[in-house]
Amino acid sequence: MNTAPSHIKALSQHPQYPEREVVANQEIPWFANHDDYSPPYFVNPTVIEADRNTPGPKWADPEDHRMVHFSSRKTFMGQIIFDEAGRPLNPVGRTGLRGRGLLGKWGPNHAADPIVSRFKRGEEGQLEVIVVKRKDTGEWALPGGMVDDGENVSVTVRREFEEECGAIEDPQERSKFHADVEKLFQDGKKVYTGYVDDPRNTDNAWMETTAFSFHCSEELGERLNLKAGDDAQAVSWIDVSNYDIRYKYMYADHQKLVDAAVLQITGLTVKKLDDIAMMRYREKKARTRFLDPVPDFVDPPPKMPRKA
Repeated sequence: MNTAPSHIKALSQHPQYPEREVVANQEIPWFANHDDYSPPYFVNPTVIEADRNTPGPKWADPEDHRMVHFSSRKTFMGQIIFDEAGRPLNPVGRTGLRGRGLLGKWGPNHAADPIVSRFKRGEEGQLEVIVVKRKDTGEWALPGGMVDDGENVSVTVRREFEEECGAIEDPQERSKFHADVEKLFQDGKKVYTGYVDDPRNTDNAWMETTAFSFHCSEELGERLNLKAGDDAQAVSWIDVSNYDIRYKYMYADHQKLVDAAVLQITGLTVKKLDDIAMMRYREKKARTRFLDPVPDFVDPPPKMPRKA
């Protein structure tokens, strides 16, 4: 999957952020002249409280960016560039907001996203994918999460899936779920590494991800028991189709990640699969109409009384 990173959700309004400065399309690149650009600065208090230089288990950079060793910070976007104050700059361009927002790290924040799919029973060629409903925006998203410092992404992608989709209380059922996940996650295929067009992105902090595709066998896909964890409102299988609003308006640009997995599994785009599904539906309707028994006669409609 080699497409230029989009920059639409990064300009949108996250419910926990102050209002962004409006940035016109031609003003997004840093090389574009925008002398009066003066966006608000925002870092969520939970991020400041999570400073890893303070006592206790913490996960965020210090607020003073000069204390961060950027030379060891990995990015999928080439080389990190900096502003005059030494803060890293979003590699795609302006977002209308400075600071880190809800993101813990200055510069790239790395996630891992599992794309777990199956073919829908009874509907030939219709793919489904597992998604969770986010609590912050209410949008449906892939059940991924942040890569902990020093953690392998293959560990992250499984850990996040189990936490967000496998909060099963019954010990026996939970054990079956973990066994199924262990089997499924032995054969993942990487479909994307790079920038994520995320509404949490700012001028100085942004999301990057590694996305893996895990396709279920028919038996495993039917057996996989799902229950949402604490970080999600709900978990569900959804149709990978533009006719399913949950897919069409997925969080960030997760739809793009799913599309890459679909192309890898089927060799076709989602639009092409939608076209095929619609053609099959119309053929089925046509056959149904042809086979419907024709009545010997049809009663005439009742006569309406004449107006006086």
